[in-house]
Amino acid sequence: MHHVVMLLIATSITSGPSDPQAGSGQAAGPAVRACAVLTRELVAPFTENAKVLDLVPAREEALGTTGTACEFGAVRLQLFPGRGGKRTVTAKDLQPIAGAGDGGYFRSNRNRYAELMVWTARHSLDLQVSVPSGRTAEAMKPDVVALANAILAKLP
Repeated sequence: MHHVVMLLIATSITSGPSDPQAGSGQAAGPAVRACAVLTRELVAPFTENAKVLDLVPAREEALGTTGTACEFGAVRLQLFPGRGGKRTVTAKDLQPIAGAGDGGYFRSNRNRYAELMVWTARHSLDLQVSVPSGRTAEAMKPDVVALANAILAKLP
C-alpha cells in the first residue's frame, strides 16, 4: 500500500510539461536502472542483519515507460529520468527538505517507513526506508537524505 501512495504522490510531483528536453527534439536517453544504483553498500547501513542481503536479491520492476523501482533489503528506490515539472503536493504530512538534489519532501509513514522524494533537473527519485524498532522516521531523516545524495552521485 505504501508503494502505491508514494507512486501517486511522486507522479503528481514529477509530472508536467516542463521537462527540459520536452519539445527540444532530444530524447531523454536510456533510463537508469534503479537496481544498478541501489547497491549493497548503500543498503547495508539500513538493514538490521546485512546477511539477509546475500540471501534475498534485489528485485527490480518497471514503472510506466521510463521509470524503474528496486527493492533491496529495507530500502525501495523509485527512479524516473528526465523529470521536470511543477512540484506541488497536497499531503499535509510532507516536510520540505533541502540538502539533496534541487529539493524534495520527507515524511514519516506512521514510523513504519521514512519516505523521501527528491529531484534534480535530470532525475527524480523516491526512497522508502523501513524504520527499525526503537527508531523513528524523523531520527532517520539525515541518513535517508545522505542515501539520496549517494544515489544522485551515481546518476549520469
